[in-house]
Amino acid sequence: MPVTVGQCFVKAGASYPDIWQVVSIVQPPGFPVHARLVRIDNPDDCKTLSLTTLSDRRQFLPHGGREILRRRFAML
Repeated sequence: MPVTVGQCFVKAGASYPDIWQVVSIVQPPGFPVHARLVRIDNPDDCKTLSLTTLSDRRQFLPHGGREILRRRFAML
């Protein structure tokens, strides 16, 4: 499954996982393709991971972040 902008992920095996959203895909010269991610609950917190790492289901799992947050806020 290809990684796309807007897609959300969580760290596999984390007890209280942060939800990270892909905001851009970049390919620095001479390096593999990377995704720039921001933490949904704190957009100032960001990180860059290779798409290989992000696609490894032993490390990161896809997550319906924005939809889940919308449902939680709707119930308040």
